[in-house]
Amino acid sequence: MAKEVNILSYLPPVLHDIKELIQIANIENPVLESLWQEIENTLNNQFVITANEKGASRYEKMLKINVPGTDSLETRKFRILTRFQEQAPYTNRVLKQLLDSLLGQGQYELKRDVAAKTLSVKIELTVKGQFDAVVVMLERITPQNMVLTVELRYNQHSKLAQYTHAQLAAFTHKQLREEVLN
Repeated sequence: MAKEVNILSYLPPVLHDIKELIQIANIENPVLESLWQEIENTLNNQFVITANEKGASRYEKMLKINVPGTDSLETRKFRILTRFQEQAPYTNRVLKQLLDSLLGQGQYELKRDVAAKTLSVKIELTVKGQFDAVVVMLERITPQNMVLTVELRYNQHSKLAQYTHAQLAAFTHKQLREEVLN
């Protein structure tokens, strides 16, 4: 919220009743409020978390990120943050910290087999909106001699067992497999 401006408050009370000054204040107040709003936007756009559409576009242009038109602002910010988080070469500990910071602790399952040169990441359904950004980030930082597999961790029988058949009948098979159930 930008600062609310009232030019008359800067004038002595004697001048508050003069029609010309009231008209000048009525014209200048919106201009100054929009100026304050632009200053606030400029300050917010210096940080990815508080950036608006214009700020996110600027970061995407700098980082050469192609954005689908259907992405929300939050998804775009997440994609920008993943690009800033990239660092290679990485260690297993750094990779876990990176995934924890991006997805949240416990929101993924990581399996690395050094002998077979494979890296497997299963992402929880609760963060499936960030799936594409995580895939791109992992492809960029994973060594080229490793086979990378990134999947969604679908609902398992053990999760669905807590519901009755009548409750589950309201959903399709695809919904039971791929949607977050409360």
